[in-house]
Formats: sequence, structure tokens, C-alpha cells
Amino acid sequence: MEPIATQQKQHVPRIYALEDIEKVTSLPSFQGALIEAISNGFVAFSNNKFSAAAIQTMGAPPLGPFVVAAAMPAKDYAAQTCVKSGYFQDNPYYVIKVGSGGTPWENAGLMQVYSQSTGRLAALLLDDGVLTELRTAAVGALAAKMLAPKPIRRIGIVGTGVQARYQLQMLEYVTDCREVLVWGRSAEKVDAYIHEMKQKGWLIKKAETADELLLQCELVVTTTNAREPVLGTTGVVPPKGALITCIGSDAPGKMELDVSLVVKASILVADNPPQSQERGEFQSVLGQGKKMLEQVVPLGQICQSKEFHRVPNDESLIIFDSSGVALQDCVVAQMVYEALINSEGQL
Repeated sequence: MEPIATQQKQHVPRIYALEDIEKVTSLPSFQGALIEAISNGFVAFSNNKFSAAAIQTMGAPPLGPFVVAAAMPAKDYAAQTCVKSGYFQDNPYYVIKVGSGGTPWENAGLMQVYSQSTGRLAALLLDDGVLTELRTAAVGALAAKMLAPKPIRRIGIVGTGVQARYQLQMLEYVTDCREVLVWGRSAEKVDAYIHEMKQKGWLIKKAETADELLLQCELVVTTTNAREPVLGTTGVVPPKGALITCIGSDAPGKMELDVSLVVKASILVADNPPQSQERGEFQSVLGQGKKMLEQVVPLGQICQSKEFHRVPNDESLIIFDSSGVALQDCVVAQMVYEALINSEGQL
């Protein structure tokens, strides 16, 4: 029998580049399956079958900014690195995800897949943040599938970045709606976004104000890195039965919705209610005691029971807050890793 030291030297984790990963994730069959797999992951989370370590966020409050902040106006700086990790019970792997992004950075990152049996690194997925974008958009689609009114006549998108693109991409799997109204802070970026989305078959127009989306769209998705409200600042009332999905508020201090809009909601839903107290769109109202944490419905509970799904003639205003849970990273990383191994004929 070989010495332990020799055995350890022989263990070499697989390393997959972005090109390898995108061959898997670009398949419609993969993207559709991801939505369902993440739904199952949230059910497991609600049943205490998923464990997550505390999230680390660097470069953003309450920690200091990275050195790159010194070279740009404070109002434009948004760079941060987030580390999320966790594992499902009775599963072969655990995952550590490192994701970076925000002005002036481009998205970057990787996912580390480890064996629960040995503790050894099985694979590095050098995805440059693509898997984070994809799994985040999958949750937005999942929320729309269960909570948006039917039919959706028009989708509102707040923001024009990478996630704004992924949200529409994944929404194709849960709704036939192709009409979009978009608002962004940069007219140039809005025009570029509209041009790109039209090329992909979307019937898309520009809104003059963010709150115009609240008046004209049954589903509104926010995808900015704002630290002050961009939606609901004029006091407008959304259409009856609307769903607002909040994606951008994923760190302490971030917010996209005015508090007055949040307190109008009939139902607040969060991917992780306790986490929404410190990061996510409900930080302000939970802190002020306007809505008790016990009133925030976990997404896993909605996934688990159809009695919580939107029904015809339901006029409730629902706000869903997605600040990101490590289970999403575990699901997408395992799906990609196993697909890559299968393609090599080694699983």
C-alpha cells in the first residue's frame, strides 16, 4: 500500500475553463432543469437538509472599499467580493463560491467543488461569475413561475447590466410574455440593452422613469447595485396582483425599493428570511419593525406547497427578495461538474 503522502500527491483536481462550462450551461435543457433543481434545493433548505456557513462580503460596507475606489468617484464605486459556501445532507459534494463584481470591475470568480467523503478538492470551475449570474436568474424565473400573475402582459426591468440580460433569458422558460419595459440610469446603456434584447426577439421599450414600470408592468425585476431607492419613490401604486422581484440588494446597505413601497406589499417573500435582515431589500423595514421577520415567507415553503402559489384573481402585491443563498451555488456547481464528467465518460 502506498504511503498517504504519495496518495495525496497523486490526487489532482479537475480544472474547467469558462469555455468548457458554457458548453454545458448554454444548453436549453440545462437551463430549464436548473430552475427545477434550485426549487428542490430550496425545499431541502426549508426542511433543514442544507447547511450554509456565514457569508463573507469584502470591499463593501461595513468593511472598507478596495484600493481601486481611490481612483474613482465614491458614488460610482461598487466593487465587492462575496464568498458563499454550503452543502446538502447525503450529497457527494460541498461547494465554496467566490464571486466578484461591481463598478469598476468586470464579473469574476470561481466555484470550488469538494468531496464530502474525503474533504479533497474535486474540481475548480473557472466560470468568471457566469454560474452566479445563471443561478441568480434561475431564482428570478422560479419566483415568477409561482408568484407572478397569469398571464403576464408586460415585464419591467430596472437596470441594464449583466443580470438584467440573464433575467430575461431565464424568464423565457416560465412565461410566454415578450413585452418588456426597461429603465436604467444611463441612457447610452439603456439604448444598448434595448438593441441587444430586440435582436433576441423581445418587444422592448424604454421607460422615462423607474416608477413607470410600476404602472405598466405586472412583473418588475430590479437588478441594480443601488444603495438608495430607485423604485417606488413617487408613491405610485403597482397594478393589482403584481410581483416585484428584487435581485440587486445582495449586501448590507444596498437597497432598490423605497420603504413606502415595501410596506404596501401584502406578502413579503425571501430566499432566506433571517438573511434578509442584514442584506437584501427588507433590511430597512425589518429594522424599523414595520414587518416582523415571522411574516416573511421563505421561498422554500412556497416551492414545497402549491397552496402558496398565485391563483387567478389574486390581487396581492408580492415582493420577493433574493439576496442569494449558497444552495444555489451548490446546485449549479454540481450540475455543471457532473455534466462535464459525463461528457468525458468518467461518471
